[in-house]
Amino acid sequence: MDRQDPVSLLNLAAQSLLSDEDSAVRALEELPMVLFPALSTAAFTGGCMKTVKALVQAWPFPCLHLGSLKDQSITQDLLEAVLDGLEFVPSKTACLRRSKLKVLDFTHDFEHSNWEECSEISPAPFVITHTLEEPEAEQLTPSHRTQPHPAREPVEIHTDLFLGGLFGFFHLSGFPSYILQRVERSHGCLRLRCRTLVINQVPFRSLVEILGALELGSIREVRLHHRSRFCLESDVLQFFTQVGQMSNLGNLIMSDLPWDFPTDCFSLLSPLGHLQKLHLIFGYLSGQLHKMLSGLQKPLETLVINGCRLTENDITYLSQSVHTTRLKELVLCSNNLSQTVPGPLEVLLGEVSGTLQHLNLRSCRLKESQLKALLPALCSCSRLRSLVFYDNIISTSGVMNVLRHLAGLLELKRVCYPVPAECVVYLDEYRWGNLNRAELARVHSRLQEMLRALQRADMQLTNSTSVA
Repeated sequence: MDRQDPVSLLNLAAQSLLSDEDSAVRALEELPMVLFPALSTAAFTGGCMKTVKALVQAWPFPCLHLGSLKDQSITQDLLEAVLDGLEFVPSKTACLRRSKLKVLDFTHDFEHSNWEECSEISPAPFVITHTLEEPEAEQLTPSHRTQPHPAREPVEIHTDLFLGGLFGFFHLSGFPSYILQRVERSHGCLRLRCRTLVINQVPFRSLVEILGALELGSIREVRLHHRSRFCLESDVLQFFTQVGQMSNLGNLIMSDLPWDFPTDCFSLLSPLGHLQKLHLIFGYLSGQLHKMLSGLQKPLETLVINGCRLTENDITYLSQSVHTTRLKELVLCSNNLSQTVPGPLEVLLGEVSGTLQHLNLRSCRLKESQLKALLPALCSCSRLRSLVFYDNIISTSGVMNVLRHLAGLLELKRVCYPVPAECVVYLDEYRWGNLNRAELARVHSRLQEMLRALQRADMQLTNSTSVA
């Protein structure tokens, strides 16, 4: 007789139990903990609202991870049943088993995997777009609601929020809108904690309203993409005031901000004591970097300044700022740094030499003589692990000279070098054509042979033709 998979047996037991929902609810009082994950999966898949609500009220683990069940198929009714189970006192006929649930998790890369702590339902984030419809009014006010239990500890709802607008318009709708309304009316029984907040073209006035309903201290990452020029300065200042209150914010990404963006708002970020990673991708920062960074009193570990038209004064300020004391990753790509060598760029590299692990100087218009001038400072970066300097015009001998000097950096394992001038016709500092791939292959082989001779065969070499 073939032995069945224990997982299959659990699923069969769950299906059998759900054939009579009233019996399933009564059985929860004595149901072994091992059956709860399988039963919850079956109940959600089968749309068994009564069982779902009772399961939440009797959940024996501190966390329940839901996502949206395979391809985001969770329905409004199921979500309502879950929140009803969290928010209200069980009826006399329901299971009296005391729930240990503390966290309802909807994040896309759930951190826990042990079934003893949480269910194993597939993760998926909430996605907010302007196309979703607002829930019907009657859906938001179930007739069977009662007053919340005053003695129950609040349950945290964890989610990643993706806010997307179109042509300056935004309408919060769908599941997130429903959850926000339920949290507001839960009298403290529910708390919404957003870990990652992704914002794409959403008016600042709408953002201020949404952030007002979130626990700002729980937000770890904010990605702001806002190209629209139609915004009131008061709304922008209020938004950045709220960002400054995100006491545990570790990663802040801002891209494509409009040219008339009020730089004074950056001073409102000064309370961010946990910020470690800052990504700036917009052009108007030219000559204004001090306004962005001077308010941040704690050193950064990652600083990405991409295409911000940095000036010599910007690099000088950066070399003298507190952020050079712990910087592990520095990305300055797509900035014209040709005027900073010799000068502040060398000083900057010297200041970060004790901690820097990753350096990106792609498309910085650095000439061969300038790269040569940078070598002493680069060689002082004893912890450097990766270096990117492609899309700068340099000859084969120039590339070989750089690698020869850097071979002594034993932690340097990855170098992305530019296509040498002998292998391509450069149209300008950023564009080239008529690539001679055969010659490039010969150059690459020479470089690898040189590294083997220097006993650095462990260093991985790539060029801009092999970069995705």
